[in-house]
Amino acid sequence: MGKGATVQEKIEKPSDKLGVMLTLNKTLSDDQLKNALQTQEEYRQVSVPSRLGEVLVVSKTVPATVISKTLHRQRDLQIRSNTIGQLLLELGYVTKEQLNETMETHFDILAPLGEILVDRGICTQEQIKRAIDLQTMRRTASIRRPLSSSFDPVNVMELLSEESIDDIIQYRDGCSCDKCRANVLAIALNGLAPRYISDMEILVNQLDRYREEFGALVQERLHKAVEQVKMYPKLSCRITERQEAGEGLGNTMVRISNHHIHLSNQHVEQLFGREHALTKWKDLMQPGQYAAKETVTLHGHKGSIERVRILGPARAESQVEISGTDQFKLGVYAPVRESGQLEDTPGIDIEGPGGRISLERGVIRAWRHIHMTPENGTRFKVNNHERVNVRLKGDRATVLEDVLIRITNTSTLEMHIDTDEANAAGVAQESAGEMLARA
Repeated sequence: MGKGATVQEKIEKPSDKLGVMLTLNKTLSDDQLKNALQTQEEYRQVSVPSRLGEVLVVSKTVPATVISKTLHRQRDLQIRSNTIGQLLLELGYVTKEQLNETMETHFDILAPLGEILVDRGICTQEQIKRAIDLQTMRRTASIRRPLSSSFDPVNVMELLSEESIDDIIQYRDGCSCDKCRANVLAIALNGLAPRYISDMEILVNQLDRYREEFGALVQERLHKAVEQVKMYPKLSCRITERQEAGEGLGNTMVRISNHHIHLSNQHVEQLFGREHALTKWKDLMQPGQYAAKETVTLHGHKGSIERVRILGPARAESQVEISGTDQFKLGVYAPVRESGQLEDTPGIDIEGPGGRISLERGVIRAWRHIHMTPENGTRFKVNNHERVNVRLKGDRATVLEDVLIRITNTSTLEMHIDTDEANAAGVAQESAGEMLARA
């Protein structure tokens, strides 16, 4: 066997299918495997997925001891085949041709594969780290996987979600590709408390009761998850297709902006202590902007709002952005203004762990607006400070008029609305809006 073939063998994933392994060692005939797979499919069609080993043991086709030994071998194969090269291929960081060429060098000089890929500019250090992290997680999962043929607990919520997900994606005009479908399922399940059943006979007999008890809740979470995935460009491929198709002026991501505050360096020190600097908590979509770990309390004439998040970096002048509902709670009337336009705006008291200040002005309700780059402006045929209308695609479709366009070279395409506007339209934290030309 030539050197190239040896390399190819080393990067190809060996067969670790239980049925194939049992037929290769003559434990199982082809007809027996076919019958077991058919039984497994019948279980799946009634939403009761079962592992092949379980089917074989229950039907007394293969002894449990043989299944257990084969599962041990299967686990070892999975661990050994969980290579960095295979994971980089799965993640799309390398092509098969690039991996083949790099493996030749790897076997020649015995240098780490990741190091060679980075040196050649094929991968970044971050990509190699992600592959290694994934490798660790998969190895841990393989080691923890039960090695007997006993039934594993089943999450009823997952079964009910699988029953409804495709119909709901179609109903809400979502994308049904594997990636978007998986994202919908993950988001929905994260919002559902799991209900585990370990006895399959009980599950089959009482599945109708579980549908009646949890079905409506599951479907509600799926509907919301479809909208979130469909309308979030990083997760949904459908939103990209619509932008390119050019419906109306184009589509934009819409985010809900909760009450928050921008502080000057002077006010940061007065509220948190001398020489204090804001601590980044997480980055925002707009480049260079972030949510800080620090929060403050706003005190108005009628009431207070605690734990108001500070957004960084520090600005030349402090500014407080609240919603219409917030102003009634605080007793402070805030005019609708573009960020930075603070003339004739009211002030407010702000309290931090290191002190308290009184702003003479700076409280506004932010004018709904869309951030975009000059390239976005050219594509959508709009100019800086132009106004457009935007249709929000929530449970209560709403058209917002006079949405301000804000174009800078460093913007990310994103529309900001406050919580009152979002609630009126029934939109999620991350949704989509269709830009329309003003009549």
